[in-house]
Amino acid sequence: MVLLEPLVPTITTIHTQLLQAPSVRWLIGGSCGLLMQNVDIGRSPRDLDIYVDKNDVSAIHASLQDYSVDTPVYSQTNIYASILSHYQIHGDAVEVVGDFKVQALDSSYQVEAAYLWENHSHTAMIDSLEVKVMPLAHELLFNLLRKRPDRYEAILKTMRAAPELHMPALHALLQRNSWGLAFEHKLEELLDSH
Repeated sequence: MVLLEPLVPTITTIHTQLLQAPSVRWLIGGSCGLLMQNVDIGRSPRDLDIYVDKNDVSAIHASLQDYSVDTPVYSQTNIYASILSHYQIHGDAVEVVGDFKVQALDSSYQVEAAYLWENHSHTAMIDSLEVKVMPLAHELLFNLLRKRPDRYEAILKTMRAAPELHMPALHALLQRNSWGLAFEHKLEELLDSH
């Protein structure tokens, strides 16, 4: 967790600010979320990614208003669609990703932050605070969809060390979304290969 040290004050501030919005279900994802679950990504995170559902976007923005760089805006690329907003906290870049959807490899994947928070999130301790982190199953699927073997190989290695912690979330996400045949074959191949 040494790599995360510089981001600890920022995570603590977000946690404290969001006590004003107790119903918001938020999860740390991306490189920070991976490091908090001991996935070796080979570098320190450059920023902090927070995931929320569409209905929590305005509440989280109101709570972090003092740090905002912009206002939440719908963003769409060839692969991703989300409501993005950005914050600067203790010199760190924070991106809040609301209502995140990925369309790639004939697959359609929707991040359901509240569902994940309640059922499959990983709880990490930052100082004496409990924060919820995106499950590795999400990170595996997301990085497969964006063709990032450098990430999904490392994620898979960590998942394999404790399958009982990670496979239920993976099965649930596979059931709750729609996947192309090529994607399913690639995933099966990866899961069977080691």
